[in-house]
Parts: sequence; structure tokens; C-alpha cells
Amino acid sequence: MNSKGKILRAVLIVVILIAAVGYGYVYYFLNRISVEDGAEGYPVPEKRVNVTVMGVANGLADTIMLVSFDPENGAVDVLSIPRDTYIERKGHKTSANSKINSAYGRGGADNVVDSVVSLTKVDVHYYIEVDYKAVKALVDAMGGIKVTVPMDMNYDDPVDDLHIHFKKDQVVSKGEDIIKLLRYRKNNKGGGYKDGDLGRVKMQQEIVRLGIEKVMKGNIVANFIKLQDPVKEHVKTNMSPKQMMYYITKANKIKKENISLRTIPGRADNINKLSFYVVNKEKMNEMLKPIIEGN
Repeated sequence: MNSKGKILRAVLIVVILIAAVGYGYVYYFLNRISVEDGAEGYPVPEKRVNVTVMGVANGLADTIMLVSFDPENGAVDVLSIPRDTYIERKGHKTSANSKINSAYGRGGADNVVDSVVSLTKVDVHYYIEVDYKAVKALVDAMGGIKVTVPMDMNYDDPVDDLHIHFKKDQVVSKGEDIIKLLRYRKNNKGGGYKDGDLGRVKMQQEIVRLGIEKVMKGNIVANFIKLQDPVKEHVKTNMSPKQMMYYITKANKIKKENISLRTIPGRADNINKLSFYVVNKEKMNEMLKPIIEGN
């Protein structure tokens, strides 16, 4: 073998070793995540994997998203389910317990997944549960996410120690400020998003989109390593480390143009003086058709 061939072989060996160490380190930190008893084995690899992602606060699933990833082409569909979405429950036809966000308080993450499956008829393989501490830690670990504030925001809740004061077009990036954007619904003196809670959902989707793009930019393995401590401390899931590793290795196919963020279609309505989000099942079924067929 000539000297040029030896050099190429040496470089290749070094690259393989670096990759092995990187992936091994990612596996190590994935193995330290709070993994609950749950899903076993893998969904069929070439088919879509569906995950219920929930943001939990004060015993409620404050944010619920159905995330579907197609490992074959890198397509990611993020479907938000408004927290006030009406779900049928025996004995609670028009009470606050008929809102999907109350499912967490009645049975934890598994009950939220069951409610999502009942509503959408989509086969959900896994769940990921985070709280606001997790969001702050994850955002700060990735170096912040730059978000432009869409309107003046002035809201105070002394009981919950929540104080939101932003000006329109102000750019925020720190984790503590991103949390405030996620939680904002209305101002102290009235007003807020023109489309109510759907405006809040759109803000959540924008933050998710920016977060995905930040993690996918550059070296994916290195980016995941940056997130190891907040993930270990705050993320709960029923995926095994091997399952997470499998999908991380497929994440390099994800491109900005392959990320779709939508909201389950429906309308706001008042039932017995309680506000609900009532799903348009015909439109929802049409929206979910590619995901269901992909399984």
C-alpha cells in the first residue's frame, strides 16, 4: 500500500473512532434519562413513529402535541391539540374534566396518551413529558432561541409568581423568557391574541420549530450532547435509550421544508358556561390521513 493509501486509511479509522465515541456518549446520557416502564421493541423502522409530547404544569397537561416522524424521508408533522379540547368522558359530559388537559391529573402521561388516541384514532408509540423547568434548561443549554414578541404583553399572577412584560417586536432568547411566551394568554386589562388560545398555540409551534432547527443545525450528535444534563434531569419518556438512539441517527434527514406545524381543526364554543375547543372531526380525519396511512 502506498503512503497516500495509508494516510486515507488512518484518517478513516480516526473518523470512525470519533463517531463511535460520539454516539457512545450520546447513548450513555440517553441511558440516564428517566425512562418509565412502557413500550417494548420498535415500531416497524421504515414506517412513521408517533409521539405524544406534553408540557406539564400545576397537575395539567398545559401543552399537548402529537408529533409524527417518518424516518424514511425525514418528514416531521407536529399537530397541536388545544388544552381546552373537548373529549367525551362518561359522567363528565360538560364539566372541566371533559377538557383534554385534565387527563394528566387523572392518570398521568399514560392517560394523556389514551386521550390523544381516543380523539385522533392515531396509534401512538411513545410519549415525552417535560415541565417548564425542562424548557428553561433545554433552551439555555442550546444557547437560546431568538423569538420576536408579536405584541405588547403585560400579565401578572402573584400567586404563581408569573410576571410577563414584553414590548412588541422585542427579541427574547433566554429560557426564562421563552417560558413566559409559552405561558402567556392575555393581558391584565384584557386583550391578547386575537384568536384566543389558538394564538398561544401558534406561539408554542413557532418555538418548537425554532428549537428543532437549532438542534438539527450543524453536528447533531454534538448538539444532543449539549442537552444531556437538562434531558437527564427533567425529561420523562417510555422510549428506551436504544429506541431514542435509533431515531437520533435518522434525524439527519430532517430539513426545514420537511417540518409541518398545524393545529387540530375545530372551533371555540361555550357549553353550560364553560369554554371548550370542539374538534371538527371530518377535517381532523382528513388532516391525519397521511399519518394513519403511514403506519
